[in-house]
Amino acid sequence: MTKFTSEMSAAVDMARSVGFKKTMTRLRNYAGARSYERERSKRFERLALDGKVVRSVLGSKMELDSNKSGLDRDILLDGIREPIATGHILSILQEDDIVLEVGANIGYYALIEARICDKIYAVEPHPENFERLKRNIALNDFDNVVVQQGAFGASDGKIPLYVSDLSNWHSCRDAPKSETDFIDVDCFTIDSFAKANEAPTFIKMDVEGYELEVLRGAEETLKTVKHLFLELHGTILTRAEMTEILDRIQEAGLKPSLIVQYDRPGLARTYGIEQLDAIRNGDRGTFELFFCR
Repeated sequence: MTKFTSEMSAAVDMARSVGFKKTMTRLRNYAGARSYERERSKRFERLALDGKVVRSVLGSKMELDSNKSGLDRDILLDGIREPIATGHILSILQEDDIVLEVGANIGYYALIEARICDKIYAVEPHPENFERLKRNIALNDFDNVVVQQGAFGASDGKIPLYVSDLSNWHSCRDAPKSETDFIDVDCFTIDSFAKANEAPTFIKMDVEGYELEVLRGAEETLKTVKHLFLELHGTILTRAEMTEILDRIQEAGLKPSLIVQYDRPGLARTYGIEQLDAIRNGDRGTFELFFCR
């Protein structure tokens, strides 16, 4: 299923669940976000960058590739990624925190955490992202970051990772279009990883629609973690899957602390915790969710 098809299917389901008016509001928001991204692309072109550059990002060095769309260009353009989520993380991290980065990508959040916290486990499945993650950690001489290649899921073993042109859109969800669209990667449960290493106090998760499978493998760890940050991809997940995700988090004793949508400079929207009820009732979208104990 293409991203467009997935979004349209979600819109139809939302219209049936919460009505046409709220669905049209959500679709107008999406249209505005796409228009905003087109304008940002024009602004980026005017920077006339080409190839890899090393920039200071929130006090750490990062190697970024100006030829790659998505995360790299966002940071080169703004000097920050997801400013509301970034600010919230900075406000809640503690010196004694043990952080588990589930889908560390090239290390944006891991670098922020490494400057504050006791230890960071930065786990990333995609080989190119993994190599870039290691280089970014090495650029800063951090000795409190453990980098490991792999994915997280409901059981230990091997799973296919489906590869996107965008470094932050790789996903372990859905079937490949062809044999060249995926690679097999090692998979762990968060519970088994925590037993083999250290139990995290903070989990950050960005897994492009694979959130439920990851949480199914984190039942014990969720009972003790102090903070959880994940993206909820309502245009990818079914309503039943979103409900199970929220149920699992609630049953673990975690409470919502921040809900954000369109976390881009000048575009972000924040919601009260009642938005979780709206999501359960069929409001579809991509939300950044923070929970705390």
